[in-house]
Amino acid sequence: MAIAAAERQRIQAQIDALKKRLAIDSNDLDYETHLHTIRTLQRILDHSGARETKDEGKGM
Repeated sequence: MAIAAAERQRIQAQIDALKKRLAIDSNDLDYETHLHTIRTLQRILDHSGARETKDEGKGM
């Protein structure tokens, strides 16, 4: 299932916003929570991108 371009942009914007918060939130729990969320969202984007590339290779 491919993610629409608009949705990919929203996810990337959320990742960018969380990366900015990393510098602000010095609390260890907040920092770790932000990192976990960033990694999860990045995996979603990576997985979706890999599927789209795979599907394009099949001519779909």
